[in-house]
Amino acid sequence: MPTITIDGREIPAREDGTILEAARAAGIEIPTLCHMEGYEAGASCMVCAVKLKHSGQLIPSCASKVVDGMEIESASDDVRGARRMALELLFSDHMGDCLSPCQRICPAQLTIPAVLEHLRQDEPDQAAGIVRRDLALPGVLCRVCHRPCESGCRRGTHDEPVAIAELVLHAINVGATSAPSPAAEVRDERIAIIGSGFTGLSAAWFLARQGYRPVVFERADGPADSIRREYPDLPGTALAAELDLLKSSGVELVTGREIDDPAPLLGEFDAVLIATGPGDDKPEVDKDTMRVVGTAGIFAAGRVLRPTGKPVQSVADAKAVASCIDQHLRGRPVQRPPKPFSIFMGKLLDGEMDDFLKESSDAHREETVDIDHALAESRRCVMCHCAKADTCKLRQLAIDYEVNPKRYNTGERLRYSRNIEHPLVRFEPAKCIRCGNCIKVAGRHAEALGLTFIGRGFDVHLGVPFHGTLDEGLRIAAEEAIAACPTGALTHREVERRL
Repeated sequence: MPTITIDGREIPAREDGTILEAARAAGIEIPTLCHMEGYEAGASCMVCAVKLKHSGQLIPSCASKVVDGMEIESASDDVRGARRMALELLFSDHMGDCLSPCQRICPAQLTIPAVLEHLRQDEPDQAAGIVRRDLALPGVLCRVCHRPCESGCRRGTHDEPVAIAELVLHAINVGATSAPSPAAEVRDERIAIIGSGFTGLSAAWFLARQGYRPVVFERADGPADSIRREYPDLPGTALAAELDLLKSSGVELVTGREIDDPAPLLGEFDAVLIATGPGDDKPEVDKDTMRVVGTAGIFAAGRVLRPTGKPVQSVADAKAVASCIDQHLRGRPVQRPPKPFSIFMGKLLDGEMDDFLKESSDAHREETVDIDHALAESRRCVMCHCAKADTCKLRQLAIDYEVNPKRYNTGERLRYSRNIEHPLVRFEPAKCIRCGNCIKVAGRHAEALGLTFIGRGFDVHLGVPFHGTLDEGLRIAAEEAIAACPTGALTHREVERRL
């Protein structure tokens, strides 16, 4: 049995096996995009590149056979740089939003496309669950928010934006209203939060979802005093419902107690959050950790630092500082969460909106939130996000390798199109990286037409032989072809929608 060395570690290898197979058998992870177990190696993406130590040559590990005694680098700076370049070259020929404009522009990063999808399927409980996962106080927030999501809605460039805030309110009004399921673990550390405005209450919500039982201190006689004063027309029942959910999730609200100095609280609590709103004493905060400079466990967020901040920005700050506090209490390096990675198409070219409109209703905007109107309004969404954003291998590798997706841009972007001629499959050619995985799957299933690459050089593209349709090319292997696609080029259509 041959033996090879990867990053200084000697491992056995199977006779006539590949470097990738040997590495994975030994628990050494090498990234791939065009490789599929059980299929012939394509070696087209070069994301699995490794370096031969004796010659410095970079080779694809998925297609390179082991040779007894070979020494390989898999984690060196040179190899990471080569993989990063391979990924950046793929992005130079890849177009399509990872996250929809509405989600990207929402400071709190509500997963709006998933909420609307569940509403289209008449699944308000699931929609409400996503809202509660991503937002705090949504029953209040979406009533007072300046609604940047609707300003960014791509449908708005055609006629009117989708009534996103009203649909979110509909979801939490008719969806599951009971207290959320208990956190996966219960933490013993105690956290004090000073202030019960949007920042303080939201941070308490997100910390409770992580297993903590925070205590919120409010100097007024009732909780959420600043919210009541700033928004006097807010329905009292909406705020009361949110406060009840906070209490049922384990948050303790202490009113009528003013905290002038947070430092002494560290004798009783393991971490303290200053969320008092605008004032004369603005703490100095490290923007990367959200920790008050010179302190061990005191954090600050929201309008105490940004007096003119909007409510949704305060909720976003609360989500971020809750993550920082959690990292601090677990003894991990503290770092404010980065913005999610996303490609952004920008302004649409002439005719591109027509492709987005193919799967949406042509109805006019509905402002009311009863069930029938919510279903109709949710179907106005043009679904401009990537349906595989959470599972896309290309996106995850871009994050892992700190890719600059614009490094090799030529200035002229690909044209977006959407093919929905298959009843189950949505094909977005601009997201295809020409890995060939779907072609292999169709071939194994002996599709009558199947899929193939058409054209030459930079003009090569995925298609069906003999000018066939996608429905004709994928009669049997549609589900497996979707699963084999490492990006969002092939995804499931929402076949149950009633337009």
